[in-house]
Amino acid sequence: MSWSFRIGNRNRIALALSFVFLIIMAANWFVSYSMTKVSGQFKSVYADRLVPALDISTMQERYYQNRLLLEEHLLATTAAEEQRILQEMGENEADLDSLLQKFRATYLTTQENSDLQDYLQAGKDYAKTQQAILEVSQSGDKPAALAMFRQEGMASFQELLKPLHALSQLQEKVGHELYEDAERQMTSLKVLSYLVIAMAVILALLVGTLLQSSRKINNIKPQKYHLN
Repeated sequence: MSWSFRIGNRNRIALALSFVFLIIMAANWFVSYSMTKVSGQFKSVYADRLVPALDISTMQERYYQNRLLLEEHLLATTAAEEQRILQEMGENEADLDSLLQKFRATYLTTQENSDLQDYLQAGKDYAKTQQAILEVSQSGDKPAALAMFRQEGMASFQELLKPLHALSQLQEKVGHELYEDAERQMTSLKVLSYLVIAMAVILALLVGTLLQSSRKINNIKPQKYHLN
């Protein structure tokens, strides 16, 4: 009976160890998967949200600079001054093209793609209006060019800023969603770590109980019976 009990204890201990081992392996896989996902989310917050938000802000700044330069062009009195202004505007437009290509290479949500298309169309309309104002200005009719600048130019400029503003707001919204998801993942990791610790404690108690029971059985001395 003692031998049979010891074999049974070994089987129980082996089964308990195997069960906890499987749980630890599953927990390790889940932790590795979750950490990879969280790392990817934080990288996305930086590469696909923070950097694009700064790029969009820079794009808005370039448009404001060009609008001021355009007004300066309307007030210019010499051809050399006009040429300098056009060169500065061209440099800003080159920066805008570079920033746009950089933004399009990031991960874009469905709403971002929609706002981007609105921006591209508004950008084309504004470019046409700006070119028309410059042509009138270069022709020598400064008052007419200034009137276009204040009316058609202002309306086109405001329409251009709307999708840029929408894209800027989306960076904050989507970035906040990614941060909240990462927080949920970290909470799951904490719960899992507590579960593994609890399983280890249960295993230690189980093994200790089984070993104590085994010692008690081994200490029981067999009774000798005498027949009269």
